Amino acid sequence: MIRSIYIKNILNYFFVIIVSLILSFLIASLFFQNQIIKIRETEVINQGKGMINLYQNLGSKGFNEYLNSISYLPYEVYLYDQNSLVAKTPNAQKSSKLSEKTIRDVIAGDVYRNEAEPRKMLIGLPFETKNGRYALFLKPSMEEQFSQIREVLLTTLFIVLFIGSSLILITTRFLVKPIVRITNATKELARGNFQIRLDVKSKDEIGQLANSFNFMVEELDKTEQMRKDFVANVSHELQSPLTAIRGMAIALKDGAVEQAEEQHYFELIEQESERLSSLTKQLLNLSILEANKSPFHPKRYRLDQQVRNQIVALQTLWTEKGLEIDFDLPKLEVFADEALMNQVWTNLYSNAIKYNCHNGKITVRGYDHADYVDVVISNTGPGIPQNDLPHIFERFYRAEKAHSRTTESYGLGLAVVKRIISLHNGKIAVESVEGSETTFRIRLGKK
Repeated sequence: MIRSIYIKNILNYFFVIIVSLILSFLIASLFFQNQIIKIRETEVINQGKGMINLYQNLGSKGFNEYLNSISYLPYEVYLYDQNSLVAKTPNAQKSSKLSEKTIRDVIAGDVYRNEAEPRKMLIGLPFETKNGRYALFLKPSMEEQFSQIREVLLTTLFIVLFIGSSLILITTRFLVKPIVRITNATKELARGNFQIRLDVKSKDEIGQLANSFNFMVEELDKTEQMRKDFVANVSHELQSPLTAIRGMAIALKDGAVEQAEEQHYFELIEQESERLSSLTKQLLNLSILEANKSPFHPKRYRLDQQVRNQIVALQTLWTEKGLEIDFDLPKLEVFADEALMNQVWTNLYSNAIKYNCHNGKITVRGYDHADYVDVVISNTGPGIPQNDLPHIFERFYRAEKAHSRTTESYGLGLAVVKRIISLHNGKIAVESVEGSETTFRIRLGKK
């Protein structure tokens, strides 16, 4: 089995060239032979007329001497009168195998051509002298000329084959070279080298393939970096509460904690356990969404009622912080999964409350369009730095540079929101002014 694309291309090209040359040889041979037959026929007729003039001038004896003198030529010449064969060239057969009817027709004045077999040319010409009427038949040998044609064509075609094969060997190597480079780069990628890049400047399909490969490597590199960051972040988030729980458990076990503080330690262990439980639930939820394994049951429902109900459900949180709620939504209907969208509004409201300032404000607006609806949620607060805005939908990303625990955030809520909106073929965008406010705009389709 041939595995090299270089050899395959060469064999394919050779097959095409050889078949093309064979067909060209056959077609050209047929064409040139027909042309030669026509030209030769005209020449033979003119030569026959010249022989007739010689016979008329030289007579029978002189004509026989002439026929003997041209015996070396590839001709067979026969001269008939009304009764029988009068003369022929020495190289001619004893009998021309002509029918009596053919001979009589030519003597009568017809010109004869062997149309049944053009390659075996035979011309019959009538003429008349004072001694009576005659028929002159000329039968030239065509094989020598046909052989010359074949030799010329074969020589030409072999030259074409040689030059074409040489060019194929050269051009195919240039054609296959970038494919070999892509293959080697793919092997490097399989070994984990995400820094490999292809420098192919052509704009054809090979160039497009190389560009696609470079794009794929860049995306894989980003994914690998995200995976490493994900593992590091998960390890950090899990390690912190586990370390705290382990330290407090050891202190309780060794009796290093006064009896009055034991209850406080138990409460701290319970809080850290809840943090671990919340983190694992969010990780599981995000992984299910990204694997498209989450149940997805879209239906038409009132979005404005859902958005209002979710802010009411979190009333305890925003009243504790003294926040003002400015809510204004018209009747909005969408085609979406109501359960999944509940997570969207809960996460967005939780962030709006968590990162708001005391006695701040949350504004909710809705806009009804022909094919889609917009929901805009704004909160007053410290805002998000411009450098952080492109990354806030990434897993474990937080605008706080240090992984502080001043707020119980794992950087997963907005990643879940982004994924759910994407499942609905919707859009989410964020705008923020540092020290002023942050605004999220969600767009969902009606169908």
